[in-house]
Amino acid sequence: MIKPVESGLRKFANSPFVKKHIDKCIENPQFLTKTLLVTSISKDVFAYALRVHNTLKNDEIPEDKKSFVAKMDASTGIVTAIVQMSTGLALANKKIQGAICSRLFSTLDKNSKKFKQASAGFATVSTLVGATLFAKRIIVPLISSPIAGYFENKHNQKQNSNL
Repeated sequence: MIKPVESGLRKFANSPFVKKHIDKCIENPQFLTKTLLVTSISKDVFAYALRVHNTLKNDEIPEDKKSFVAKMDASTGIVTAIVQMSTGLALANKKIQGAICSRLFSTLDKNSKKFKQASAGFATVSTLVGATLFAKRIIVPLISSPIAGYFENKHNQKQNSNL
């Protein structure tokens, strides 16, 4: 069972597509930053989809609560993806990074190799930290709770009208 998976992964990893992608990441730090951002968001979308599935299949959660919990997980997942992408792309913006790095690394010559390397590294780290910590842990809970509550109220109204 492991051999076919290993073989398939090896073929994919050595494919021209992956090689071109890796070369582009090496040549273009902004592309690398966006690749890492999309990878992080994809992982979260998959995790939230699993949470919704597991919630709906969980027999320990009372039936009247399953709907709300699943909707909370789904809305949090959607909002997480949107907010992380928006925050990440805003932070990865060349103008924003240029302004921050000019102030942060003001002791370095802007045309030097060190400045360019420091700016590229800072852009990647600040984008990921901003998108994963700030957006995901602070902004998302403030947005997703009212959304889940709205959908739960709609669901309860529909059930009450059916009685």
